[in-house]
Amino acid sequence: MKFKNILLLSAALLIISCSSTKAPESARNDLIQNGFLLSLPEEDKWTVVKKGDYKVLLSKQGANGRDRYTIQALVVSLPAFENDNQFLEFIENRTAKSRKNTNVIEHNSKFFTADNGICVQHTSKEKRNSKNSTASILEVVSFTCRHPENTNAGVYLALSKSYTSGTSDEILIERAIKLFKHLYFTEL
Repeated sequence: MKFKNILLLSAALLIISCSSTKAPESARNDLIQNGFLLSLPEEDKWTVVKKGDYKVLLSKQGANGRDRYTIQALVVSLPAFENDNQFLEFIENRTAKSRKNTNVIEHNSKFFTADNGICVQHTSKEKRNSKNSTASILEVVSFTCRHPENTNAGVYLALSKSYTSGTSDEILIERAIKLFKHLYFTEL
């Protein structure tokens, strides 16, 4: 009888110890950084490529095996703005500098209202030539938001997709907005 009780107690302790070391289901895909938290759906199977205190870079292969998706999220320095239009102009100027040596097909910047204030949403599509002479497209949807606790900081979140020209009819902005809804500001 004592042996049976000891066996039951040991089994119970083993179950409790194993369950307490396992991370909660919801926390497995939460990337907690200084300044933000990005919560990714488990079914998306993102791979962390690079992670630091204030940034994270993730990547995944598309369902067809050829497309490549990338997420970049990081804390950025921002100057003080007198109004929202200065914020939009600042982002437009930054993106204009970054596309100087690229073959941009289209681009657009506009305000995007988020729970914590006004953000700037930027979309761009550029053509790239690859080694095997087939043109590829890099499509990017990004959001830059001022951090609600620090006027000199912001959070930048970008979703990009690289694919062979003419092979994708996905509307990337829909996927990017869905991802953006899982971005939360944390203490900075």
